Amino acid sequence: MSDSVSTPTADVDNGATDRTGTVRTATVLAGIIVAALVATVAATLATAVIGSRLGETATFVVGIVGIELSFIVVGITYLRFRSSFRLPVRPPTRQELPYLIGGLLASLVTAFLSLAITDAIIPAFELSPGYTEYSRLGDLTGIGFAFGAILSFTLIGPTEEFFFRGVMQGRLREAFSPVSAVGIAGAAFALFHVYPVLLLSPPPATIAHMAAYYTLMGMIFGWVYYRTDNLVVPALVHGIFNAVLFTSALWI
Repeated sequence: MSDSVSTPTADVDNGATDRTGTVRTATVLAGIIVAALVATVAATLATAVIGSRLGETATFVVGIVGIELSFIVVGITYLRFRSSFRLPVRPPTRQELPYLIGGLLASLVTAFLSLAITDAIIPAFELSPGYTEYSRLGDLTGIGFAFGAILSFTLIGPTEEFFFRGVMQGRLREAFSPVSAVGIAGAAFALFHVYPVLLLSPPPATIAHMAAYYTLMGMIFGWVYYRTDNLVVPALVHGIFNAVLFTSALWI
């Protein structure tokens, strides 16, 4: 008799606890996203002011550094309130190498298919109308792309994986399944790559294309992180992928 009475009560308690954890996680995640949006917008505006006094390459570099520092500041601030939060960082092992290679190949294939779809469906379409002007990529010379490749490997990859996978996906895993955590973190990754372009009033097809592309890229990095439980591996995949894109502009 005692078992039949206590089991439903335990189920109710567990259900309430699960709902509370989900709501708390969603609230914290929303706060992290808002804080990062404010920080990155502030960094972008500061770059615009500083950029009026610098050359194209210097403005591009300062812009990247400012945005990545925004992610670092918000991420570290969160971690200060979660001293027990775990960020697995270690040198990649031989067993993790297939995930590194697989993630990189998946990223490159995704980028290639994205460009192919763009050319087939929307002729004369970059990633977005005006995106080159916004990002200042059109102003870069060889040395600018070289700086982009270096920053990709040393700053962009490690920082964005720390923030989107380490902090966001790590927090999501406390209340959601691995698939949901990877997907939501991937969508957040897409948000930060798409929202600046919305200011340029692109057509809906452009927004959908970019959102799908960056969400999928974020999910690839998130899958690598989930499978390896090592933040260094997706950071390498992300950094190498970006560096390949920048260096390819030197010879395409």
